[in-house]
Amino acid sequence: MTIDSTQAVKPSASVVACCSAVYGSPLAELLVGDSLHPGGLESTRDLLRAARLEPGAQLLDVGCGLGASAQIAAAEFGLRVDAVDANGPVLARARTRAGDLRVHWTTAALPDLPFDDGSFDAVLAECVLSTVDRGPALAEIARSLRPGGALLLSDVEVIGDPLPALGHRIIGAALCVTNAWRPGEIDDRLPEAGFRIIDRWDRSTSILTLIDRIEARLAVARLAVRDLGLDLRALIGPSATYTDEIPTPELTRELIESVRAAVRDGTLRYTAVVAVGGDAA
Repeated sequence: MTIDSTQAVKPSASVVACCSAVYGSPLAELLVGDSLHPGGLESTRDLLRAARLEPGAQLLDVGCGLGASAQIAAAEFGLRVDAVDANGPVLARARTRAGDLRVHWTTAALPDLPFDDGSFDAVLAECVLSTVDRGPALAEIARSLRPGGALLLSDVEVIGDPLPALGHRIIGAALCVTNAWRPGEIDDRLPEAGFRIIDRWDRSTSILTLIDRIEARLAVARLAVRDLGLDLRALIGPSATYTDEIPTPELTRELIESVRAAVRDGTLRYTAVVAVGGDAA
């Protein structure tokens, strides 16, 4: 299947900036947790197990956010980890939380990584390629991998028209659907960048778990707003451009129901993939 250029759209600078602001906001962590993608850290563990990396292997966690996945890779799998994110303040928080774990933190973003060719045995990309121009980003990931290195990818796919509620910039970014993969795009884009898919699985039900968590925590947060004077707008963080976009209760209900329906009918999916680069056996 060839991807229609009207489907695979390069994200605008405003989309990328919004995603960075959302992922770095205290409100996102309050509602979702420190692992800002469907499936959470169990999805990360599944990817790392499937990669069968030896202890001491070099892993790049690109778009690492608060660093929860990088910490798991270092502490539980014994990997040497470089973690990069475009948001400097968020990266500083990640570094503080990691303590003395063997993780090297760098402020950087796809498609411009400050590493030599062939630096890594594997690259972990969780809900990050839905926020960047995928062609150049995949080419940069391939450049940074050693021959036969692995791309550990998890991201959202949307089949058909985007959900109306997900047009909300903050919500759409938080659920990795602002520039979601289109049907067949993973199967086309990865080989174009020199990757061969060796394993994949469907984690779509994890979207429902994430939505349930957001719904429950948002209900508690709204009680705190009413009874304790919590300022939800302040929790968006320093990017004041988006403080007028905190979802109303009506929009929240619309989002939750539309997401649940889309997962049930298969038009919204969360896919995990392990792919190997060139010269793999």
